[in-house]
Amino acid sequence: MTDPRSPIGEDDLVAAVDGRLAPDRAALLAARMGEDPALAERIAAETRDREALRTQLAPIAEEPIPARLRIANLREAKQ
Repeated sequence: MTDPRSPIGEDDLVAAVDGRLAPDRAALLAARMGEDPALAERIAAETRDREALRTQLAPIAEEPIPARLRIANLREAKQ
């Protein structure tokens, strides 16, 4: 677990954009973003980019896994 008193790092920013930042770190980041508009805009821009990418890749993510990559077929090929 990360010390909540430690400075906000790049890993915190990535976790925030991914929606996976621990609540204590999220509160610390929110406070920092309130003090630093550039940081708040960076997080907002990266979040928009992530959402745009997810939207663009959604059709590919919804495709079925090719038979050659299914676990059962990989196990069978390995034997």
